[in-house]
Amino acid sequence: MSSLAAPALRAVQVAQRFRNGRGVGPVDLELGKGEILALVGPNGSGKTTLLRCLATRNRPRQGSISWFGDSNRERARSRLAVVFDATAHADELSARDNLGFFASVRGVSASEAEGVLVAAELAEVAGEPVASYSYGMRRRLLLAEALVGNPDLMLLDEPTLGLDVAGQRWLGGVLKDRARTGGAVCISTNDTEFVEAVASRVCFLVEGRLVQDATVPDLLSSLGGTREIRISCRGPLHLEAMSKVLGVEGVAPIEGGLLVLARQRDGLLAELLSILGGLDQSLVDLSVREPGLADCFLRLTGRTLSD
Repeated sequence: MSSLAAPALRAVQVAQRFRNGRGVGPVDLELGKGEILALVGPNGSGKTTLLRCLATRNRPRQGSISWFGDSNRERARSRLAVVFDATAHADELSARDNLGFFASVRGVSASEAEGVLVAAELAEVAGEPVASYSYGMRRRLLLAEALVGNPDLMLLDEPTLGLDVAGQRWLGGVLKDRARTGGAVCISTNDTEFVEAVASRVCFLVEGRLVQDATVPDLLSSLGGTREIRISCRGPLHLEAMSKVLGVEGVAPIEGGLLVLARQRDGLLAELLSILGGLDQSLVDLSVREPGLADCFLRLTGRTLSD
């Protein structure tokens, strides 16, 4: 397959397991040009381990990875931009100097780099040392460093961490612009609202295994007629009894109560609440809303993303 026809990323039977059994794989995964793929799963599900392998940070113990049809890790790095928790900033330098370093490495002009600072809303403080920045400002700078030069493939771990609503809106717009021009993006996150807003595909991971790979519209449409019911209550939760109610597709404990995913039908709420018993004493609050990706995960796995 020519490099032009090849996907941005392909992983075949990739596995990286540790002595405690945690890790990831074997996993088969493909990311096409112009796609935004989200890896979603509870802590410990292998999202970051997989992302590190895809980003050439770790070498998998099993399987193969290719980038744009080429399995050479060194050549791949020239086309990647990677964001993990740790920052690459020199704190004593300004944001402009830090970004300037990445721009020079990628052959980007100073004016183009300045445009990235403006877009990230850092231009007004770009001359100040990074040591004086808040956590959210550092995260914006980290993302700006990854974006400068329009890399062909971006691999981002928890990209919305530390970003306010405006920052998330800026990042989502940038990622969608990258995809529209043929760039490929892979993010690891449990921020399902952000995933629903920007991703084209989602891969659910549980204990290192890929249990679902589907488009966001397909996942959400599979929940048609389903509702998410949150019940806050005192006393026993009666999870087993709740799960046997007609139409219930998933039940999980949450802080202060339980989460129920169920198909709409007459009498459903009354039957659920009757199981709790003594509503004047046990029921604290109840809410019903349209479900989202987190509910897809619950229905598919029987677990919440916070497990």
